[in-house]
Order: sequence, then structure tokens, then C-alpha cells
Amino acid sequence: MPPKRRAIGRSTPQARKRRALRASESDEQRALRLENLRVHATETRSSDQREVRLETDRIRTNQIRSSERTELRERRLQNVRISTARSRRTLHADLNLSAFHYDSSNDYSLYQNVVIGKMDKICMYCSALKFKNETRGMCCASGKVKLPELHSPPEPLLMFLSGVTRVSKHFLENIRKYNACFQMTSFGATNIVRENYMPTFRVQGQIYHHAGSLLPLPDANHKFLQIYFMANSDEQIEQRCHYNAGTRREIVGALQGLFDQHNELVRLFKTAIQRMPADDYAVVIRADKRPVGQHERQFNAPTIDEVAIVIVGEEFESRDIILHRRSGDIQRVSETHRSYDGLQYPILFL
Repeated sequence: MPPKRRAIGRSTPQARKRRALRASESDEQRALRLENLRVHATETRSSDQREVRLETDRIRTNQIRSSERTELRERRLQNVRISTARSRRTLHADLNLSAFHYDSSNDYSLYQNVVIGKMDKICMYCSALKFKNETRGMCCASGKVKLPELHSPPEPLLMFLSGVTRVSKHFLENIRKYNACFQMTSFGATNIVRENYMPTFRVQGQIYHHAGSLLPLPDANHKFLQIYFMANSDEQIEQRCHYNAGTRREIVGALQGLFDQHNELVRLFKTAIQRMPADDYAVVIRADKRPVGQHERQFNAPTIDEVAIVIVGEEFESRDIILHRRSGDIQRVSETHRSYDGLQYPILFL
């Protein structure tokens, strides 16, 4: 029998002495001891010793496998095959429908069965870059869909968007404020909830954009779309800068000239206000008036002040805005009409 080894447990005199020394050492002594241990461990785990250790492990593994019997070897290989198949099934199950629940924190390129490749396939019709296995006509339907090229914005807006000069950097940092200077509609909601000291607010109910009248009420200030119809250009700039602190007059003035020249909505509104015969116009709804040429009992006016409909769920996929022309015709305007965004984000639609 080999000789019995002594002093290898935790209750040996040496272990008790070592614990007593560590309990009595100061913070500096403890930090110095740990640092010496880290240095010693780093020196021990050098690259040469690591190679020696790995080589020793390889030799030991080869010796064990060469001495194992045929039955043990088959059993070991069978266990390896079962483990590999189980891990592959788990991997496929985890990625099932993951494209519909994309997680930006997950690096999908680390999965062995995810081979995306490079985006180096060029469409022969629209020159779009695609991956190798993407559908051939998904970009432009094989040339059937042709989008017009985007034109560069006019100067000085192009310079403001460059981000090169100090003026352009200031503009990009405050682009929301400059967009608000020229907004034609205001943001609103049916219920705005403010709680305690919080700097934000919560919106409940319907969200909408409100377009007011082209002219303000008597003794009222011009706001939003009404600023475009002030007679003096300097007064327009002053009014826009007054409502949006932190903007520069020279930038607002340059953008104002662009809107007067290039924005179709501004030109349309100015043409409409010139056609108005007088300022004393109003919209009158007479619920008790019978349409011309109709029988008295054929048209039944509502008996309550308002008519509304409550839509629950997603039964109605779209909503329309209906305009009644003076000629009596009806014009439908889709909720996705391009003019809606142009009223709220005018800088994007110059």
C-alpha cells in the first residue's frame, strides 16, 4: 500500500495557521497577497506551459481511447451522436419563426445553420443589393416597378443638411425646431395626462393633427399655417422664432424663402386665400333644412347634437375623409394622402 498522506485536509495545523494569518492581515496586506497570486498564476499559465498541458491531455486521451474495448467505444460514439442530434434539434426549434420576432441583441451569425452570406447580388434592373437566396423580383418585380430618382434639395437646404459647417451642424441638432417653425398643422389629442413632476406626458384617446383657419380671429396672433399669410416677411420670421426658442433668424429667413418658392402646399393655400371674396365668411350647418327637391319626410335630420360611430377592433381597415364641394360633388381623401405628412413635416417635402 502507498504511504498515507498527511496534512491534506482543512483541519490540519497548517490550514488553521494559514486561516489565522489571513484573518489578522490588513487590507493592504490582503491586496498585496492577492496581487502576488495573480502574478504567479499568470506566469504559471504561460503559452509554453499551456501547449505542454494540452499535449499531455491529448496523449492521455489517445491512450484511454486506444485501450478501450470495442463495446465501450461503440457506446461512446453512440452517446456523441445522440447528443449532437439533440443539440441540432434544439437549435432548429429555437430559430423557428424567429424572423417574425427579431431580437437585435441576438447575434444570429453565431448559429451554425444560419448562413446568410454577403449582400453582393445586384439586381439587373434596379441595381439593388440582395443576399444570394433572396427572391429575384422582390425589389422591383423584375423591372415592373420603377421609382423616380430623388432629387437633391435646393440650396441653402442642401448646405444645411450637409453637416460640414458650423451652421449646418447647428441646423441638424435643432432640425425638429426648424421643422416646427413651418408646420401647418398642430398636434393634438383627446386627453393629455400629466402626472406630478414628470417632464413627459401620456396621451390617451384619439391622436390627431389640427389645421385651423387660414386667418386668425380678431386680436389673435398668427399660428402655424396662418403665419404664411402675414403681409410682412420680417414679421413672419419674428413670429416663427418667437414660438421656437433656440432658432436663428438667418436660417429661418432662408427656409422661408424656399417654402414660398418651392412648396406646392404653401402656394396652393395662398392662391385659395386670394380667391376669398371677403373676411366675413362662416360655415353654417342647419339641421332642420330640407334638401332642395326632396319630400319633407324623405330627409330625416338627426335629433341629437352630434352623430358619431364607435369602431371596436379592426373590423374597419381604413378611414376616409369626405369633402363636399360647393358644386355638390363629393371628393374622397384617403387617410394615407401624401399631403398629410407634407403639412406636418414641411422640410421633408420641399
